[in-house]
Amino acid sequence: MTNRSKLEMGKTYYPKKQHLDVSDTLVRGAGWKAEKLADRYFFEFLAARHGGGVDRYELTKDEFDMVRDGKLSFDDLILMTDRDPARHPIKSP
Repeated sequence: MTNRSKLEMGKTYYPKKQHLDVSDTLVRGAGWKAEKLADRYFFEFLAARHGGGVDRYELTKDEFDMVRDGKLSFDDLILMTDRDPARHPIKSP
């Protein structure tokens, strides 16, 4: 049996860009979405805590547009919402 894995020292790993489904009212990635419902905008993602669940934050129109246009990533949204002590999750409608 041949071991084909090699460790190459000094190489930098760049993860593949995540595939996103994008429309005028929805941006969906693996385990998260930003969406427009009526005149409101939301960011929702699977929570990584005991018991799981979904966390949902309200976005501004400008924030949603930046996500849709590829100017904000999932990581950016997490920093802006879940990691910001001034913003709090909302209950799902």
